[in-house]
Amino acid sequence: MVDLGGRKLHLNCTGSGSPAVIVENGGGGFSMEWALVQPEVAKRTRICTYDRAGYAWSDRGPVDDGIEQIVSDLNLLLRTAHVSPPYILVGHSLGALYARAYERRFPEQVAGLVFVDGTPDEDVRMVVNGKQVSLSLLSREQLPEAHHEYLKSVPVLHPGRAGAPPFDRLPPALQQTRQWAFEKLVREFGWLPNTLAAAESWRQEFSALRRQRLADLHPLGSLSLRVIERDKDTNETWHQQQVQLATLSSDGMLIKAKGSGHMIHLERSDLVVEAVLEVVQKSRQGNK
Repeated sequence: MVDLGGRKLHLNCTGSGSPAVIVENGGGGFSMEWALVQPEVAKRTRICTYDRAGYAWSDRGPVDDGIEQIVSDLNLLLRTAHVSPPYILVGHSLGALYARAYERRFPEQVAGLVFVDGTPDEDVRMVVNGKQVSLSLLSREQLPEAHHEYLKSVPVLHPGRAGAPPFDRLPPALQQTRQWAFEKLVREFGWLPNTLAAAESWRQEFSALRRQRLADLHPLGSLSLRVIERDKDTNETWHQQQVQLATLSSDGMLIKAKGSGHMIHLERSDLVVEAVLEVVQKSRQGNK
C-alpha cells in the first residue's frame, strides 16, 4: 500500500530490470487477474500491477475512474514507489485507453505499449437523439442528457461465482480474492462512468486521442506497439478497430489470440507474455 498523501493505492511489483512493465487493468479489472502473466514477465524484468483508486484494496479518489485522476495517480504512485522510467505500458480493454492517456502526457517515459483487446477511442458510445454516438464526438453541452440516458439503460452488474470461466484459471485463493474485489466494485461503483464528472473526463480524453489518431498516419511514431486481438465473440468492426490501433505506430503489430475471448491475459497468457517481452527486448536494443 503506497501513500499518495492522505490515501493509499495497492501496488504489486516483482522482478528486476529496465524497462519496467506497468499494467493498466480493464474496466472492472484488478491486479490479481495478471497472476498468470506477472511471474513469467518478472523472470526478465520488473513488472508492476496495481489497483486504481477505489478498486480492491486501493482507497477511493475524488473522481471515480476520471482520466486525470488515473493518470496523475499512476505517475505519483510510480514516483513514490521509486519505479523509474522508461515504462512498457500494458493495457487491457479500457486500460488501453488509460495507457494511451498516460503516453499522451508523458511520452518521454514510455518505451513501448501492449494493448490486450484494447478499447478503441470511438468504441464507448451514448445515445443522442435516439442514435448511438461515440463519446469522443459529443460536445460538452450534449453530454449531460446523453449520460443521463446512458445510466438509465446500463445493465445491472452481477458478481457471479468466483470460479466462473475464465477466472477458474487463477489459483483458488485468487479466485476468491477477485470475487471479493468485484463484489465491492459492484456495491460501491456500479457501471462506469457512473458520474457526470467521470464521463466528462472520458469525453475530453477520448476526443483528444481521436484527434491524435487522425492527425498523422503513425501518431506514435516508431514506438514499439503490440495489439493482441480476441478470436471469440467478435465481429468485423472490432477487427478493423484493432487494425487501426496497430497503425498508431510504424512499429505496430496485430496479434490474433486464437481460441481466446476478451480476457486474453487469462485465456492466452502465453501470447501476452511473449508480446510484452518482445517489446521489452526491442526497448533494450534501442537503448544500447
